[in-house]
Amino acid sequence: MRAPRLAAFALALAATLAAHPATAYFEETAVGSRGVALGFSALASIRDVTAGYWNPAGLADLAGTQVFADYCKPYGVPDLNEGAFVVGQPRWGTGWALGWHRLGIAGAYAEDVLSVSAGRKVSDLGRGHRLAAGATFKFERVGFQPFEVQDFWSTGDAGRVDYGGQSKGSLDAGLLWTTPWRVDLAWVGRDLLEPHFEFIGGSGGGTVPFRNEVAASLRWNKESTLTAGWSQVDRTHTSVNLGFEILFYDVFAIRSGLTNLRPIVQSAGSPADFQYTGGFGVFHQGYFVDAAVFTNRDLGASYRVSVLVPLGQKAAR
Repeated sequence: MRAPRLAAFALALAATLAAHPATAYFEETAVGSRGVALGFSALASIRDVTAGYWNPAGLADLAGTQVFADYCKPYGVPDLNEGAFVVGQPRWGTGWALGWHRLGIAGAYAEDVLSVSAGRKVSDLGRGHRLAAGATFKFERVGFQPFEVQDFWSTGDAGRVDYGGQSKGSLDAGLLWTTPWRVDLAWVGRDLLEPHFEFIGGSGGGTVPFRNEVAASLRWNKESTLTAGWSQVDRTHTSVNLGFEILFYDVFAIRSGLTNLRPIVQSAGSPADFQYTGGFGVFHQGYFVDAAVFTNRDLGASYRVSVLVPLGQKAAR
């Protein structure tokens, strides 16, 4: 994508952010192919280091030191990229994770999230019931690269546009109830601090709203897991997500899901339209390589690949 096209894309994106403040920023953030392939409904089933994103309470079951890397190519756009890197370790009866996530348009725009997550068991309710809690603090930064635009309406001269960057803090919190009935239940509250960004003076800017998510995971048997979730897309729309995973011989997994996750632009598509997700995983002795694809009716398909490496102990899954 050449510089003029990047400039036009960044300007259009800035206008979009101003026009749709409710879900303009960080709505495309995701970490890990497994959760994506399960239709974004895996809040009650993920126990590895990526739980810092999905549900920090899941870090209570983190097994040993883990290193994770993730890369996604959203919708096949040449200069649009997404990636993450996370490290974690259990210490003092608590699972800890430190992560970095970036969604960026090369030479034009970037969203960066630095996160610190912790999760631990808070109560043993007896008879196989257990409650864990967790939290993730996020340092979020939105930044535009300066670019030149042509003023066709007056002199015809080029002008330099620089929206700069802004940084804010936010907080997620989660609960995980593990039951003896092969069913686990989860709640996550996202962006409790509701960070506000404003790049265009007088536009009102964009606020990342507080959102609730609830989910359940049913371990149908040793090889099969069903997941289901409900989430607030913003203050007016909700999403219902479903997922299914089958394991083969403890070395291979296939996954599929349905979701109505919103795309980058709030006005593109309807929140009532389901999107399809799917993927697979290969794992051995705590090493995991996962891949996922999720589709959007208007924007096309996005592809994601993830690698998890244990250091010293097997990784939990």
